[in-house]
Amino acid sequence: MGGPIARSINPMTYRGLLMKSFKVALCVATLAAPSLAHAAVTPSLGGNTSDFLTLSNAGLEGGTVATLSGGQVYTADRPFADIPAGTVFGGDFLAAGPLAGQPATLTFTAPTSYLSFLWGSPDTWNRLILTTNQNSYTYTAMDLNFAVTNGNQAFSQYVQFATSGGELINSVTFTNVPATDAFEVANFSVAAVPEPATWAMMLVGFAMVGAASRYRRRNTSFTYA
Repeated sequence: MGGPIARSINPMTYRGLLMKSFKVALCVATLAAPSLAHAAVTPSLGGNTSDFLTLSNAGLEGGTVATLSGGQVYTADRPFADIPAGTVFGGDFLAAGPLAGQPATLTFTAPTSYLSFLWGSPDTWNRLILTTNQNSYTYTAMDLNFAVTNGNQAFSQYVQFATSGGELINSVTFTNVPATDAFEVANFSVAAVPEPATWAMMLVGFAMVGAASRYRRRNTSFTYA
């Protein structure tokens, strides 16, 4: 008895299946792709209160997560800058001001979809600038509805920023207008997540491979010579 002989798949039929799968993938990716009209940065009070990143004059995590230009990192109060009230991770805080140097900018080595930190003794001249891949946003303590905005050194506030619609944070800048006392911050947390379009393309790719495999099994039979 001879061995099994596989019947080949009709090339035109197989090509048609792949084209249909590609069209489905294109439609799904288009629907999942972020729209500029829905891009946004949403600020809110609160934030991550653990798993903080180390802070130094190199930036976050020694410059591997974000690099620092301007400002100065301190571990204790200065006549012109006070450590934020509350528990400060590692005892390190960033100050931006006329004596500490300003502005102070953290530039992320990879864009992030989430940022939170502790804002110390907020006052009316602190200015926070978020620069994204699509826009630039300026915030004050009043814009964010802090309970205290008079520079009270006994008050600190966690604040967080989350992005959507494909908008990602590239950098955050701390400065003062006018340049008076320092802007003090600490306890940074960031997070980056895959965009919906990335997940969609991955899932569609797996689906295409699975569909082609099922079609090959269903349309290949064996006869014996």
